[in-house]
Amino acid sequence: MTETELLTYLTDATEPPPCLGDALVLRARRGGTDVEAFSPAGRLIGRVPPAERAALGEYLADGHTLPGRVTALVPRPNHAGTGRVHVTLFAA
Repeated sequence: MTETELLTYLTDATEPPPCLGDALVLRARRGGTDVEAFSPAGRLIGRVPPAERAALGEYLADGHTLPGRVTALVPRPNHAGTGRVHVTLFAA
């Protein structure tokens, strides 16, 4: 079985934000209407925006999760909020 790399980003990042290279796991929540990223310790890191959820739906069906890593932190202008967290996901 080959592994597929998927690129996406998170919004609503928590404080403190994750660090580059941090591991995470995506899980569908609330019947698939939300997709959230959690640290291995279970801390919420952020959410996948609605436009990206549909693209990940097939990978998160039936309670599956997607492991990944933080690959970039993109700050907001004038340091307003936590910005976006770019992630690489690994789907089998």
